[in-house]
Amino acid sequence: MQLGSTVTLIYTGTLEDGTVFGHATKEEPMKFQTGMDMTIDGFEAAILEMNEVGEKKTFVVDQYAGYGEYLDDYTTKIPLEQIPVDNIKVGRRIWLSSSEDGAPMPATVLAVEGGVATFDLNHPLAGKDLTFEVELLEIEDAPEDFVSAAEKAKHLKEQSKLLGGDQASDFR
Repeated sequence: MQLGSTVTLIYTGTLEDGTVFGHATKEEPMKFQTGMDMTIDGFEAAILEMNEVGEKKTFVVDQYAGYGEYLDDYTTKIPLEQIPVDNIKVGRRIWLSSSEDGAPMPATVLAVEGGVATFDLNHPLAGKDLTFEVELLEIEDAPEDFVSAAEKAKHLKEQSKLLGGDQASDFR
């Protein structure tokens, strides 16, 4: 298989204690194009090592090639009157808007005390090693003109430099 191939597969993802955190079935398989940052890095790297339809593989993706390490201080406190969601309960996942760019980000309610909610901003699978059992159902060859997401990002950064984009902070 090569970068840019599109794969269709089934999988079961489990944690060290056997808890299933995700799956794709023959009725509802997972399909994605490699090289487009559509999966976690460790998952894609293992898939790229597979080459035949029908091939099965079990592999572990460590936390660093998965959702990263769990950061104890990656939390935030927000007064309840600023949260446009009713029924805030410990354990509930909600979407918060980032104050920096307004992009939504999921967060888990850790505590609700004294009119303030504390949120965990870590991904629920952060800090965990993930085991995948995978079977390839289909492999489509990469297009001849395929450009990966990483190559596109590098090109855009180079173009930004040529257009003076890196000097914006020099203007005061």
